[in-house]
Amino acid sequence: MAELIVQTKAGAVEGAARPGLRRWRGIPYARAERFGAPEPVAPWPGVRSTQDFGKQCAQQYGPKVRRETLDSADYGEDCLYLNVWTPDGGAPGLKPVMVWIHGGAFMAGSANPYDAAALAREGDIVVVTINYRIGVLGFVNFGDALGLPTIPSNLGLRDQIAALEWVRDNIAGFGGDPGKVTICGQSAGSMSVSLLMLSPKARSLFHGAIAQSGAVSLIHDRERSIQDARRFAELLGVNQGDFEALRTMDIARLIEAQATVAKEIRNGIPAAPWYDGDLLPASLAEAHAQETAPVPLLAGATRDEIRLFELMPGDILPSKWPDLEALLHGQLPATQAAAVLAAYPRTRKGRTALASDLTFVMPTRNFADRHARTQPTWFYRFDYSHPIAGATHGLDLTLFWPFTGFKMALARGGPDSGRRAALGRRMRADVAHFVRHGRPGSDWPAYAPDSRNVRIYGLVDRLETDPEAARFAAWAGRDVTPGLVRG
Repeated sequence: MAELIVQTKAGAVEGAARPGLRRWRGIPYARAERFGAPEPVAPWPGVRSTQDFGKQCAQQYGPKVRRETLDSADYGEDCLYLNVWTPDGGAPGLKPVMVWIHGGAFMAGSANPYDAAALAREGDIVVVTINYRIGVLGFVNFGDALGLPTIPSNLGLRDQIAALEWVRDNIAGFGGDPGKVTICGQSAGSMSVSLLMLSPKARSLFHGAIAQSGAVSLIHDRERSIQDARRFAELLGVNQGDFEALRTMDIARLIEAQATVAKEIRNGIPAAPWYDGDLLPASLAEAHAQETAPVPLLAGATRDEIRLFELMPGDILPSKWPDLEALLHGQLPATQAAAVLAAYPRTRKGRTALASDLTFVMPTRNFADRHARTQPTWFYRFDYSHPIAGATHGLDLTLFWPFTGFKMALARGGPDSGRRAALGRRMRADVAHFVRHGRPGSDWPAYAPDSRNVRIYGLVDRLETDPEAARFAAWAGRDVTPGLVRG
């Protein structure tokens, strides 16, 4: 079918027709050598089939390193692929575009599980989902640690920018408007959105931003990134003269080193973006002071973010009173640390609220609050509650994206039907309206420093003005991060 064949800069691709839309999967948007910058894809002859997903980035689930998630038909280092969903019909002309950046703690995940068919059809928007390098392949600072300036910083973020450049150059052929692109992500994807909003190299590549649970604080400073990378180098037995060995060694060795570093770190991850003074500001303080991209922002978080990490094994994020208190006293003035602690009751619920606020809620809201001083901004809180995990981190994804299967029903707290399904449709409608118009809808007033209106998502939605005002005031715009090296 001719309408399924699209000519990109690198060559023609053929997609598939699905009810109410067309879909292309596994389009290469860039190529990269290990620890190299993303480069344009080599052109191909003829028509490339895009019926199947491209590979997900090599990664590890749990403590055991498994070959099938490192180098197989579904996983590997050749992972710079994206997927496109274009709805049929709808408004005439080119359609607004949403680019989805997946989460996974910068260590796991991919775009492949996110079926954008419902969002594209219901919202009359083009949806692009992208893979990028994660973990040791995308976010370890070997360049500074080993004195190898040929290794660029923050490769995973550079991949995301390369994907946005592909969208700019090619999306019109798929029915998308390159002048109306919104970036959207959750967790590590949300943090990526906030970082792209600070990166001069990403300016002009997007025209709106949606940040779901995460902003600028859960990444590393340069000192921490060098410290962690030196430990990687020690485990791998490499130094400045061993770049070729680092570039060609078995991927399993890199992932085994990552697993070892992960075990040695408390309340943190072994690979994350860092403030490099190049792609990003040089520090968290500079990120707070720097003007963000002049685009509308829709941001929010779930009420009980930390519950997921309380239920998971290990200490990925701080959730215990001693750790929380140490972070507050280590990074805030003594009087402010005391004021923040006084805002939370010394109970289990108080601890959950403090840990949720420290890691995700307040950094996201602080970021939105700063952005709202100069740009249109909207903010939400997700309160729908799982019977065991509460309104935990990632629960919003199980309603927004129509995942299927028994395991997803358990994760969601029930089947995707009735009021749960209606909540998911409302969230998709708000996001699609924002992508189309730069605002989520007329019944949602903007968030501004003098009128902090917040939409509360639940089985029944409502609006609140400055919810948890005392807690928000105690934080006073400051973020606390486990990603800093403290002397």
